[in-house]
Amino acid sequence: MSSLVYLKTNIGGWFFDAFLRSTHTSRLKITDHPVQTGAALTDHSYLEPQELTMEIGMSDAATSLIPGQFTGGWSRSVQAFKVLQELQAIRVPIQVHSRLRLYQNMLIEEISAPDDFTTLNALRCTVTLREITVSQVRTVKISSKPAVTDRANRGKGEPIRDQSVAHQIKQKLLGQ
Repeated sequence: MSSLVYLKTNIGGWFFDAFLRSTHTSRLKITDHPVQTGAALTDHSYLEPQELTMEIGMSDAATSLIPGQFTGGWSRSVQAFKVLQELQAIRVPIQVHSRLRLYQNMLIEEISAPDDFTTLNALRCTVTLREITVSQVRTVKISSKPAVTDRANRGKGEPIRDQSVAHQIKQKLLGQ
């Protein structure tokens, strides 16, 4: 039973009562560059970061399936909203499980939560997450001497004769 709970859709390890809707967005950016005459040229494409929009729900009437989640003196709906804001504020990449896939390195870009008479004892909010690209940086030690490249093969070198006018006159005078 516990293995089923951990496979449930969650945001950064936080399990909400309901995931009402998920929108998965994957875009391929196709570049195009204008030229002086004719149509724009397309020379390559790249995948943009993944986006995930989730509409979640949290009720004050239910109890949490995971012990210790959404406690702290507030109602469960208020605590869930605070947890989402904290995940957004710390700006640390989180892991998001959904029915379609596992997302790594996601940041909460936007939280939208209407508050009216229909959500008095509950939370219904939309969370927009975007994937960030994490690169690994390392320091590399380089030599202070410039790199020496191989010499180009330019064929066999032959001496060049002096063909100046003065040299030609000298040869004629000396009879050579």
